[in-house]
Amino acid sequence: MASILFKGKEILEKTGETPAFFVDLNLDQIIDRITEDWGDEIRDLFYIMPDGRDEEEYRRGVYRDICKDDTYDNLMTFLDLIKERNECKAKIEDLTDHDQRNVWYLREVGVYFEAVELLKSVLANSNLKSEGIYRLRDFIKTYTDTKEYIELSKTAEKLLAELRSFRVLITYENGKIYVDDGIGGLPYEEFLGRNFPGANKKFRTPFSASDELSDLEDAVIRLYKKSHKEFFGKIASFAKNKDKYVNSEIMNLPKEFSYYLSFIKFMNKMKERGFAFCDPEAGSEKLSAIDMYDLALACTNYEARKEVVSNDFDLRDGEKFIVLTGPNQGGKTTFARSLGQMIYFTKMGLSVAAERACVPYYTQILSHFSVEESAETGRGKLMDELVRLKPMMNKEYVGAFVVINELFTTAANFDACEMGKKVLDFFIGNGCYGIYVTHLNDLAKSHENVVSFRAATDENAKQTFKVGRENAREIAGANTQVEKYRLTYSQIKERFS
Repeated sequence: MASILFKGKEILEKTGETPAFFVDLNLDQIIDRITEDWGDEIRDLFYIMPDGRDEEEYRRGVYRDICKDDTYDNLMTFLDLIKERNECKAKIEDLTDHDQRNVWYLREVGVYFEAVELLKSVLANSNLKSEGIYRLRDFIKTYTDTKEYIELSKTAEKLLAELRSFRVLITYENGKIYVDDGIGGLPYEEFLGRNFPGANKKFRTPFSASDELSDLEDAVIRLYKKSHKEFFGKIASFAKNKDKYVNSEIMNLPKEFSYYLSFIKFMNKMKERGFAFCDPEAGSEKLSAIDMYDLALACTNYEARKEVVSNDFDLRDGEKFIVLTGPNQGGKTTFARSLGQMIYFTKMGLSVAAERACVPYYTQILSHFSVEESAETGRGKLMDELVRLKPMMNKEYVGAFVVINELFTTAANFDACEMGKKVLDFFIGNGCYGIYVTHLNDLAKSHENVVSFRAATDENAKQTFKVGRENAREIAGANTQVEKYRLTYSQIKERFS
């Protein structure tokens, strides 16, 4: 199979279900925007995570090649041609005239071969060096060198050239219509200029815009067939090859190309709006980023004309888990989502929302975000969190990246800290990395592999939405909240007086 998404041979067995972490990281919103004009079939491809490090690199290589030179534009044209081929095929089903069906079939086949030849030309670019493109190039060459392909494509080309050369002159005079074969030996453009002079003049056509033949068109074709029996016989014979010309793997390529092309189109649109993207240094030893931002928030904030704050960060030797504290509404969850999104798009072999990024290999992504208590489950919020956390704490998840947002908020402070420490100990002990957003400052110093990050405030204790290294404060931003809700001693005393 000539897949440019999956390195193995089980392409048809791949199915996509929404990953558990998608909603937590707002990736569902991003993918909806990426695939807005591409359909559910392409959206599903973003649900299928690569099968290991090799397949991640396989996709990344293909993606980099598609971004080179004019490859993107040419592949978009390839998609348009395949779409036109499918439209021709669909129209045939609605046609009743036998000869008209044969002509549309000829067009269908001709557009298909045009698409294949374009793809062959695109892949011949020596700058395209990825394993996936190399495999596809080899497949296309083998396919187009077959005797069947060569004979069918040449036959279709000759028949189409003959069809396009036909000209009919229709003259209306004294209530009668005269049909002549040809236009007097003149080139078509010269004939039009001589008989329809004057720029910007509008003429009305007697022919129908419908694919169905009008009475006039039907009469013209019946007359025309009398002098071109051989041609109509040839296309009737050619049409007996129904679907023998098409290769199923070629027809699967538009779907797989669309995975890359839809993302590139979306990325180019965001770049035009001023947002940065980069090709991450995948497989790096340490995790870091410059000007990383929340891509979902960037989409909504741009439309609302709001600022998007980016952040820099890096993990150093021995640091495996970020414990992020700080004031409420200070950008902690946004930072965690940004980080999760960056790792997801790196794993998918695509560009990431940052000026620069270094991303180690992680086996998978896990997430646990706080949700409102549900009356449907019959459980309290704490119990619900523990139930959802249990499947994640599985020894199979070695080397995963874990995004945790506000666990155990309804538990007593001491109990929450103890449970939080056990969660960190488990994941770090299993070789996992991650980020833990919390109001529990003690967790920031709970483990030697934990590094403390904090959402910053300015000199007036106002949120800046900037995140950086800092020792967790005992009561982060508390004064801001107290003043906001008029709960200072003097304000309360004033209300009682």
